[in-house]
Amino acid sequence: MQRFLFLFLLLLPASALAAEWEPYVNARYGFAVEIPPGFTLVQEADNGDGRTYKNGDAELRVWAHYLTAGPFEEEVADRRTTYQQEGWDLSYDRQTAGWASLSGTLVDSILYHRVIALCDDAVATFVLDYPQSMKAEISPLVGRLVKSLHPAEGCTNAQGTAPAAQ
Repeated sequence: MQRFLFLFLLLLPASALAAEWEPYVNARYGFAVEIPPGFTLVQEADNGDGRTYKNGDAELRVWAHYLTAGPFEEEVADRRTTYQQEGWDLSYDRQTAGWASLSGTLVDSILYHRVIALCDDAVATFVLDYPQSMKAEISPLVGRLVKSLHPAEGCTNAQGTAPAAQ
């Protein structure tokens, strides 16, 4: 019986043993992202612009909004400046015309911020904030989160080809 169980587990695809990522689609702004296993919904914005998920002390915020203060580049520059004023040490900072990623540390916290341009002068964002103690568990999720954040089909302001997350 043990040999049968062992053979059965060997033949199962790895994906069958792995927890599933949950899709989140925001119809109001026209974007989607996959939520990692272990993150549970704790709050949905009343206005429909996004959600907050938690996994222990890790927090994932996903939302969108219309650009009001200027073009995409200024939006990212403002966010970068705010993080630096808050004391974040940004060790990763990449930007193109359609996407940007910022990552850094502050005391015992790690931050990863991804923003993409959407249609109609809107942007979609996720911010993943977690303690250093969860780095081994959370860091491997960032690449898939980055790849999964995308505009709705038909939006021509797609983020383009992005490098792998760091």
